Amino acid sequence: MTLLGPLSVFLTSLLAIPLAYICNQLSTMKDPVVMLIIGAVALVTVAATPYFLMRNKPQRTDNFFYVLSIFTFASVIDLVIALENDGLIANFMEFYLRDGEPYLKTAHGTMISYWDGIAHYAMYLMILAAQSWNQSYRDVGLYWAASIGHSMLILMPGIFMGSHGMRWPCLLNLPYIVVPFYYGARFLLQGRAHEGRQVKEKTNMQHASLWRRPADIFFIIFFMAAICLAVLRFIAALGGSVQVAQQYRDQLEPYLADNAYPKVQMMVYLFYFLPYYVAAVYGLVWPENTWMLDLSLIHAGAAAQGQFAHIGSSFHYRTPYVHRVPQGGRARFLFWLINGALFLVPQLFAYRCLNFPNFFSPKTVSSNKNENSVVHANPTKKLN
Repeated sequence: MTLLGPLSVFLTSLLAIPLAYICNQLSTMKDPVVMLIIGAVALVTVAATPYFLMRNKPQRTDNFFYVLSIFTFASVIDLVIALENDGLIANFMEFYLRDGEPYLKTAHGTMISYWDGIAHYAMYLMILAAQSWNQSYRDVGLYWAASIGHSMLILMPGIFMGSHGMRWPCLLNLPYIVVPFYYGARFLLQGRAHEGRQVKEKTNMQHASLWRRPADIFFIIFFMAAICLAVLRFIAALGGSVQVAQQYRDQLEPYLADNAYPKVQMMVYLFYFLPYYVAAVYGLVWPENTWMLDLSLIHAGAAAQGQFAHIGSSFHYRTPYVHRVPQGGRARFLFWLINGALFLVPQLFAYRCLNFPNFFSPKTVSSNKNENSVVHANPTKKLN
């Protein structure tokens, strides 16, 4: 693919800024149905623009390229929403936040908009660069699918459980549910580049016992602590009567009692993240499980998005003061220690897994055994 393709997607995404400003000036944009129709037309248009620019080019274009044109456009819109929520700009998305998706005016809505407008947009640019250079973008694609999928997994139940209710423009989120799931499954089915090749030698780290791998011991301790935290924070978010959970919520993370979004987040940690923590401990104690590579990457993407939104919402001015992180130095230190670790350590663990893939390779027959089998299959002459 030539540079024309990525450049067309990048420039098309920037059209979101003038389009948002123009729509904000129209009096007809007070009807949620009209917002849904114009939003759908805009998404189809931004997908068609790169298609018509690239249709006569001899290079083969991946279908994901046209998906990126829609998602980059949406990322710019989300960044505009986040900036308008924080008062840095005005008169761009006021109509949409008032009559379209008012739940995006919350602290959680602001933080997920920042993440989509900055982090996801950066991932799209990385994928576009990989496509233009004919390189694989499977790892970035998996990380993105997990990140945006997790964002939707928290947002959609939060909408139904929240006080704003569902409106017609909410249907514009459907592509961001279906498309990441589809392409995430496709990336998983593709398999890794090194798979299918026989690993002849094991790394020294794989032969070493667990006690000689201090980094893996650290990860195991972290995952065991994360299991306990997942249970504790779930009880705290749902208002359980356990005293330890009540003290944790009141003294460290009062945001857990704010609205539906932290409650849904803690449910995801318990029902989805906790089984992964158990699987990760198993994979470190008993290695040679190839599924650890992709699972660590998927969890890293989901954890990064979830923790960014949770940490930012815990401090954001749109969160009621009584639900923000307490002012005490001890409380803030523990808050950052816990939530910073839940953000950072999954990224380090994914890096550890992807940079030592042989550690998670299945056992193979040694070369000596292969040579002996060849000798027995082709016996020499009988000795006197």
